[in-house]
Amino acid sequence: MLPRMEERVSLERRLAGHLPPAVGPLRREAFVRPPGGLRRRIQVQIDRAVEIFEVERLLYDIEVDAQQRWLRRMMAFDAYCARRDAKRASGRPASPPVR
Repeated sequence: MLPRMEERVSLERRLAGHLPPAVGPLRREAFVRPPGGLRRRIQVQIDRAVEIFEVERLLYDIEVDAQQRWLRRMMAFDAYCARRDAKRASGRPASPPVR
């Protein structure tokens, strides 16, 4: 048996406790799909992901190159210190300090 009209509760009232408050009334334009459909939206998302990946990869390459240069400089400085300390230990005059 169907409830009478005055006993019926609207869908909005039944869902009110389970949904965030509405910002305003919905307009028909909210349901209009952009041209291209799902395939176009997926392609746009893939393009964005590829752009992010490419930027991250470039930053990674820059960091690796900088780290390699830094390590070469550290190894050269360590070799300089070892030569300097060896000269001091042998009694020869030391090289001037690095500035």
